[in-house]
Amino acid sequence: MCVSTAGVGPGSLEQRDREAIVESLRERGLRLTVQREAVCEAVFNCAGHICAEHILIAVSAGHPRLRMNKTTVYRTLDLLIDLGLVTEHKCGDGRAQYEPASRGRHSHMICRECGVLMDMDPELAVGISNGLRNRHGFRVDLESYPVFGVCPSCGG
Repeated sequence: MCVSTAGVGPGSLEQRDREAIVESLRERGLRLTVQREAVCEAVFNCAGHICAEHILIAVSAGHPRLRMNKTTVYRTLDLLIDLGLVTEHKCGDGRAQYEPASRGRHSHMICRECGVLMDMDPELAVGISNGLRNRHGFRVDLESYPVFGVCPSCGG
């Protein structure tokens, strides 16, 4: 499930995010094109996680005169991931969700019913990790692999 990006519009990147993006691109000999900036706005201004389809919707809404297709969105996302600016999370339904890497590493939960991707409370993730280590001597990596279950909206 994708997250809505209502309110994302042109020029809405925070200055510190824009500077980090421009610097990362410059180090590779690239520039911040209008298309790249529009994709960045959609990802960096989303409160949660966002999929490529909703990035395209947000870009079209915020930049009605800008021509962009899904291929451009995916190429830009691949570049942003390669630059370490965006992280990609594969969901159980095969659709990926994206968020700024600046939010730091954290664990996720995915609903098997509706596919919603949620951040796990960091204290809970540490508790689970410590419990598995203490009881079984097993060091779990919850940051790389999501926990699947059923969300409250689906009757979890």
